[in-house]
Amino acid sequence: MQKALYTFVSAFLRPLPVSISVVLFLFAMAGLPLAAQDDITTQNATSGYNGAFITGPASNPLSFLNGAAFRTTGNPAPYDFHDFAPVTNLDEKLPQWVDVQAEERFRYEAYDNNNFKANVDDSYVLNRFRFQVDVHTTSWLRVTAQVQDARAGFQNPPLGPPNTVRWDLKLAYAEIGAPERHWFSLRVGRQLINYNNTIIANSEWRNQGRSYDAAVLNLNANREHVGIFAASAVVPQAFGVSPHQEGNNIYGAYGRLDDVVGKHSNLEPFFLWRVQPAEVVEPAVSKATGKENEKVIGVRLKAQAHTAFDYSGELIYEGGSVGPQNIDAWAAQLGAAYQFLEVAAKPRVFTQFDYASGNGNPALDKTHTTFDTIYPTAHDRFGISDLFGWQNIEAVRAGATIEPRRRLTVTAQGLDFWAASALDSIYNTSGASIVFNKTDHGRHVGAEIDGYSWYELNRHFNLGGGVGYFGGGQFLTNVATSHSYTTYYIALNFKDNGKK
Repeated sequence: MQKALYTFVSAFLRPLPVSISVVLFLFAMAGLPLAAQDDITTQNATSGYNGAFITGPASNPLSFLNGAAFRTTGNPAPYDFHDFAPVTNLDEKLPQWVDVQAEERFRYEAYDNNNFKANVDDSYVLNRFRFQVDVHTTSWLRVTAQVQDARAGFQNPPLGPPNTVRWDLKLAYAEIGAPERHWFSLRVGRQLINYNNTIIANSEWRNQGRSYDAAVLNLNANREHVGIFAASAVVPQAFGVSPHQEGNNIYGAYGRLDDVVGKHSNLEPFFLWRVQPAEVVEPAVSKATGKENEKVIGVRLKAQAHTAFDYSGELIYEGGSVGPQNIDAWAAQLGAAYQFLEVAAKPRVFTQFDYASGNGNPALDKTHTTFDTIYPTAHDRFGISDLFGWQNIEAVRAGATIEPRRRLTVTAQGLDFWAASALDSIYNTSGASIVFNKTDHGRHVGAEIDGYSWYELNRHFNLGGGVGYFGGGQFLTNVATSHSYTTYYIALNFKDNGKK
């Protein structure tokens, strides 16, 4: 059955989005002026602002549950269970200038044939607890600290990041102004950055997530917004306060212009500059490192044409140098979704196309043309198995979400993967080489089928689970000991943002 489904997905999806994607891209980009930070709610971890959940895939731009869970904050439908908010009850007893928040996340997950090696299997439980204190003596000044304890149980050794990071300092910053209320805000210290899920974000699906030691300036007008930042990603350690790596920095300016192609649209031009003292030049063929000086320019469009139809597009170019090589790489994403609001269970269908350049021959070429995904939110960028990163890849996605009961969603999707270059490697979500094809036996990497569901029990709890199966194509069958991968998970999330 799995092979039959895999064959169907591969044959059906490959030709599906080409014409759709081209039409959508031309429609989206033709004649536009230039639409910063992803929804302000996403700055606050797995759940959104004021207790709203970000329940579904974090990186699929067309997921019904992507971004802030507007269904929670904007949906007046009642919950099936009474609310439970112990931190809010505690917070209300504290002085007005002190707020506390807490988050608890439990997840069981398992996989078979990790890194396409036969019988490399594991199953374990993940637990993550966060406790946050905010002090705001005035309306324009806030000091925040958050501790986090992330642990894995029953996992095959070695234990450590990203699943085990014990009692770390996750957040520690001071903020002048509030980006959701003021035209000017400046945040300095350890914080979350999520301007663009696909290339710089906090990757909350990981047990420890990602934070940055940074200074971030946000400027907001009526329709114009810009964020300017200098940051260094924190390198998680198994125990104690995790540091950042000196000299490994990213700088950027990220803009947003609202309502450029309709009332619900954002066009986001951005520029990033990344420097590293020692980056692997060609991970597909060598561990040799060199200094990296990478410059990135891109634009992303997110729009809702009307209440039922939304689409997105993104185009990114990378230049600069890494070691002795010049960088010349690019990536693109296109997609659309339509929801049948008048039909029972409100089915929402979506399709998406992703491309990221690879290297035609990394052993010989003098130019580095493999796209660098930098610091993405990786989960479900290419299916819930999270096998691949946005590098040397061409991917097609199609699926549907239904809502059989209020606040319950069920999603099924299929994906088909091809290497942009047959002689480059396939990379994981961290940018490491998984499989290198030394001989051109074909570009087809494989296909995946996923199913997952999320149920919002009340304002502060949600429950979800999913299963994904990947079957390898010709690219893998020639070089890997296993050509399939299966993953599944069950998750329970709790977040209480207190009285704020």
